[in-house]
Amino acid sequence: MKARIEQQPRCVLLWRIAPGTAAFAAVEHTARPYGLRVRPVSEQDLNTTVGDLCRGRHAPAPGTAPTGLPAMIISGLRHDNGDLNAFLEGVRRSGAQIPLRAMVTPTSRSWTLGALLEELCQEHTALEGKS
Repeated sequence: MKARIEQQPRCVLLWRIAPGTAAFAAVEHTARPYGLRVRPVSEQDLNTTVGDLCRGRHAPAPGTAPTGLPAMIISGLRHDNGDLNAFLEGVRRSGAQIPLRAMVTPTSRSWTLGALLEELCQEHTALEGKS
């Protein structure tokens, strides 16, 4: 029996970063060489799982936004070959200010977007408090 390895979709979900803005364009430009699709997400997506959003599936059911801070959620890049760090460095060099960043994991892909943003917001607040 062969093991079945599920590849995660290569995409970047952007929260509070609108198409047409400099930050969105910077992420798009940086994502292109990595084959990452850039997908904006909104309040209409808060109750959709992160995995479904990365696959381009939406289940419109608005929720309450946990944060107004921009966020970037990355799927499909590997950290062990340097792609994730190189991508993040490229976004940073582009000047895009995105305070919340996450990588989709086997656990987080089953979370709703709202739950993941809430977790990111709590982590950000905890780290800011330690300064």
